[in-house]
Amino acid sequence: MSLHLDPRQRAMLLEMGVRVWQPDVPTAPSVDPESPLLAPEKIAESGLGAGARAGFNEKNSPGQRFAPPTAPAAPAMPAAPPAPRQPEARMAPSPAARPFEIQPADSPADDPQSAWRVGPPCPLYGETARAGAARWLVLAQTPAAALQGLAFDGPAGRLLDNMLRAARLHQAGAVLHVPLVRLAARAPSPQVLAEVAALVSQFRPDVVLVMGRFASQALLASSEAFGRLRGSAQSLHGAPAVATFDADYLLRHPAHKAGAWADLCLAMSLAPASTPRSA
Repeated sequence: MSLHLDPRQRAMLLEMGVRVWQPDVPTAPSVDPESPLLAPEKIAESGLGAGARAGFNEKNSPGQRFAPPTAPAAPAMPAAPPAPRQPEARMAPSPAARPFEIQPADSPADDPQSAWRVGPPCPLYGETARAGAARWLVLAQTPAAALQGLAFDGPAGRLLDNMLRAARLHQAGAVLHVPLVRLAARAPSPQVLAEVAALVSQFRPDVVLVMGRFASQALLASSEAFGRLRGSAQSLHGAPAVATFDADYLLRHPAHKAGAWADLCLAMSLAPASTPRSA
């Protein structure tokens, strides 16, 4: 599959640690016009460049001695210190976006004895959603502390934002993020599974992205190894699904970021270009 990535998407992939390779095409060596070390015309414009050019071009007459360099004149007033560089602002979920409302299951899924907990669904990228584009449901395994903040809080949240933007989800029709917390080493209760099934039924996603090893094996009801689940398209309650690593795991194991990018490419290949929907 061929992807056309813009410079912003490439920068996101580099921050994720994924290097996108392009076929080698013989081209003339390029020179950055903004770099003073590589651009001759920039060197010529500076005083040092002019002196160096004169030294290379002019010939000294016999007996002529090199004049010592003149000391630069003292500045009339000290230069103002440069302004501190402001950190780059990151786009957070739109404050106007309201949580996606679903009908509760027969029994509450937030039972303290339950091994899993489903966090509140949160729409993402509502300010850049495109009408008629694909709808994505992101079921992301997260630590329990992540339920107290926004989806893009902290290092894992910033990495999740970069991953979703690299997969062009910020240009999708709708993106619903649902955090999943594994509280104990047990399978999800029937109530938790019923709540996930209700999410899929009511949101009607075109693609489901299941992030996390245990979440993928539990929700997809598969006994296969996680590597096999990641390598092929799955189905979750009738919707195409792709399993991949969660952002918190990738921060602890950055060597798997390339594999996560391959999973995102598989998910993008399953998403339709446009999805007409009735009101």
